[in-house]
Amino acid sequence: MGIANRAELARMMPDAFPIFFSGRQPYAAQALVMPEIVKGKNVLFAAPTASGKTEAAVAPLFQRHLSFRRRRLSTVYVAPTKALVNDLYERLVHYLSRDPGSIARYTGDRHELRSAEGAFCVLATPEALDSLQLRSPDMLDGVRSVIVDEIHLLHGEPRGQQLRHVISRIHRAAKPAMSDRDTFQVVGMTATLDDMNGVAQSWLGEQAIVLSHGSPREIDLVLIGPHRTDGDPNRARARSLAEWLNRSGAEKVLVFANSRNGAHVMAAHLHRELSGSRWPVHLHFGALAAVERERVEEEMRRKRYGVCVATATLEIGIDIGDIDAVVLADCPPTVNAFLQRIGRGNRRSGTCRVVAFRSREQDEHLLRAVLDCARRGELDDVHDFDRHSVRFQQVLSLCWRATRQDRPLSMAELAAEAGTEDHAPVVQDMLSTGCLVDVRGALIPCDRLMDEADMGRIHIVIAGRSASPVLDLRTGKTALHDADQTIAGGAVFHTGTLRRLMTGSDGGAYLGGPADQSESLARIRGTGPARPMSRRILWSLARQRGLDPSRWRLGRNQLLTWGGETLNTLLAALLRRSVPRGRFTASLEIISGDFNAIELSIDSIRDIAYRAENAADLPLEVTKKFGGSSQFFSELSPVLSAEERRRSVPWRSFYEWLGCVTGIEIAG
Repeated sequence: MGIANRAELARMMPDAFPIFFSGRQPYAAQALVMPEIVKGKNVLFAAPTASGKTEAAVAPLFQRHLSFRRRRLSTVYVAPTKALVNDLYERLVHYLSRDPGSIARYTGDRHELRSAEGAFCVLATPEALDSLQLRSPDMLDGVRSVIVDEIHLLHGEPRGQQLRHVISRIHRAAKPAMSDRDTFQVVGMTATLDDMNGVAQSWLGEQAIVLSHGSPREIDLVLIGPHRTDGDPNRARARSLAEWLNRSGAEKVLVFANSRNGAHVMAAHLHRELSGSRWPVHLHFGALAAVERERVEEEMRRKRYGVCVATATLEIGIDIGDIDAVVLADCPPTVNAFLQRIGRGNRRSGTCRVVAFRSREQDEHLLRAVLDCARRGELDDVHDFDRHSVRFQQVLSLCWRATRQDRPLSMAELAAEAGTEDHAPVVQDMLSTGCLVDVRGALIPCDRLMDEADMGRIHIVIAGRSASPVLDLRTGKTALHDADQTIAGGAVFHTGTLRRLMTGSDGGAYLGGPADQSESLARIRGTGPARPMSRRILWSLARQRGLDPSRWRLGRNQLLTWGGETLNTLLAALLRRSVPRGRFTASLEIISGDFNAIELSIDSIRDIAYRAENAADLPLEVTKKFGGSSQFFSELSPVLSAEERRRSVPWRSFYEWLGCVTGIEIAG
């Protein structure tokens, strides 16, 4: 399968090919996927970073746009973050420079789609696309294709389910095509994904084509010890990194931290250590105002030297210049995150250059375990399930739109607009709780939710609410959104310098003048609990110790499983269900409890699991540990919220784990 050379590609797509590949040879990965897309197929495509996935998707869709003589917007390109949307926009405008008006952005920061006439593609985040389809559905009535980039960051998350609903709405509302061959198609792209066939079926349908190309690059991991200081570990790591920079000759470096506060602290200390050197220090995370994030991205692209400290906001494929090395300030919490982060460096090389800290022996073991999983291709389990709370958001959105249009929306009409009757239980729940009111057959949101919708607050399904904005006294504009206002007088690293966080007489938070180098740092509001360590990483740790993680070891009061926090929590709950008077507790590696009260085997555990899954009676205090709540979870009745909790139990991953276990040894 595929096209062997550029000339054959050119014959297949005479219009699009010269625009996207003029003067250079297409990647082999593009030759593999483009013929299927140009035929109108739904395709899920996996390839390493910097392999040209964007061009592989957009070029054939542009060719179809021209071949079918479409006159209106025909393609939606969805990316998980605003930063990636901005980056893709610059690339596509460059390709289509003869007609730059055919590309537009639509995000929370930029509403540039003025008209569907003459447009080819709009780039959007999932939330912004939801809003656009609700408020201006006519803009999207000519859409024939949807691209979902970095699909692995959405699959298994509330945002992923929301986007699938939105794509279904777009498909349902699209005007009929002039030709039977002008089919509606969805293209998914990813660099790291485990269950490709399952994801393809969920997102693209049973007839989807699954393609993958390429192999991971080599990984060169360098561990550096922290500099000896007077007790501040953050300062010690910053000083070590500064010394490594001076030795290595690296020009541009990307530093990843697992949390906003971790990134903030590292950036501030690096700024102190590198002051007066050739390396300006930048900070990038989601709470910063868009103008600051975009300034950082541009500085890293334009300048020869730079160090950028970031959270997951820069994990995905944003072009911030040639990165010589990726530094892991913290060990990534998952194998997928590790691969995403290291893939940002040396993108034109066959080797990823990775630097990490050897603060403790345990840190080195953990890093080498994640590295081992990456090299083996052992990716993290992802549990995707149907969330009532996301359906709540969809029902609320459609009912709000109809109400504002003074158009009664019945249950049948709601199902027709949504393209599914599966929202019915949620509609009944909303009526029972008063979130919806039935007025002579019309479904109308309550006043409180109508107000939320009018203010544009119903398009986000991510749980949590931002704090009040912090205003920059120099500009009068928002500097960041989530600083902890209780630490008045603390320092905030912003626009390349330390600034004082102040509380005004009105109770608001402000960025003032320069802060003293010795001043304590302000706290940044976090985004929620960290992901638990996966079973794959624990198994790799076991192999480092010369142990076989596929064989459990049973002692008097302990069962060594190497299951990880999530799966061991579920196993302990199942044992408690089987032995009501037994006391079983879980840790990362071990289940502790009274094992004399149970006849233990893998088959018996599987039977216990089957019975518990069918009965759906695990206690809610257990099930709430498996799936984070989405924005509208608290609006559900106790019945539906409990059902959503129980759906979050990762049964498939649990059974796959049991299938990998070869037996249970009795410890001597």
